[in-house]
Amino acid sequence: MSTRESVLAALRREPGGLSGELLASELGVSRVAVSKHVSALRSEGYEIDARAGEGYRLVSSPDEATPAEVAPLVGSGFWTRFDGGRVLPSTNDRARELAREGAEEGTVVLAASQSAGRGRLGRTWESPGGGVYCSMVLRPTIAPAQAGPLALVVGLGVARGLATLDAEPMLKWPNDVWLQGRKVAGILLEMSAEHDRIDWIVAGVGLNVDTPQDLPGAAGLRETVPGCRAAVAAAAMLDGVASAYADWRRVGFAGLAEEYAGLDALAGEAVTVSTATGEVLASGVARGVDPEGRLLVLDGDTTVPVFAGEVTLRT
Repeated sequence: MSTRESVLAALRREPGGLSGELLASELGVSRVAVSKHVSALRSEGYEIDARAGEGYRLVSSPDEATPAEVAPLVGSGFWTRFDGGRVLPSTNDRARELAREGAEEGTVVLAASQSAGRGRLGRTWESPGGGVYCSMVLRPTIAPAQAGPLALVVGLGVARGLATLDAEPMLKWPNDVWLQGRKVAGILLEMSAEHDRIDWIVAGVGLNVDTPQDLPGAAGLRETVPGCRAAVAAAAMLDGVASAYADWRRVGFAGLAEEYAGLDALAGEAVTVSTATGEVLASGVARGVDPEGRLLVLDGDTTVPVFAGEVTLRT
């Protein structure tokens, strides 16, 4: 924990306030250093009173999903390291950097906004302030060929987390979470592997807390959970992903199939699945997902398993 994080933790612990002298003594720094860290926290959106004879008192915290706000709310012990800040170019890029440096499984990178976020196929991911942008380092001890369902597992975990906030999410294969028929979150997985083992996987999630005004097909969590703070949403999501990931490691995706089927937004719908270049892979009725994470499409009299593609609902 950095000195600044320690100052914030101490102020949270003592809502009545702490003197600069006590803070300096507790943290082993000078009162001047305490004052500088308090000023830095104020610049990050924390409202901190300073009164003669009473010291510093934390009045309010910013409504942002930063490491300092999210870490104290996470219940799962799986997440062991929290990295990031208010603004990053890309949480996935930062998580990949940490993974290459040897960061352990359970490392999380968080940001309140991204300046260069990206989604699947290298697309730009709109990342306005106030959202939840989170990337997680995972190191499953499996062969790369067994990782196919992982995006669905992460999506299931996000859905579990949102359900604890009284939202009613659905899952759209392969990497979207929906609320009220519109996209509220997206998932991006990136992997480093050899032919027989995975070195690391970075699972990135972008969650809309407010409804993006310039994206008509998008939803915001606060539409169904009014007043939900971004950090609360992020912590719930992380707890959900940790539980779903643990279940997947224990029972495989087959053991999660019934739960996934109950949240499957495509089941029974007429769909077309295409490549990024527009080649149609399957067109028919979605019939769920198999244990390998492939979408099953009844195309005429044939059930076609699709490993990856863009799904369009046909009307």
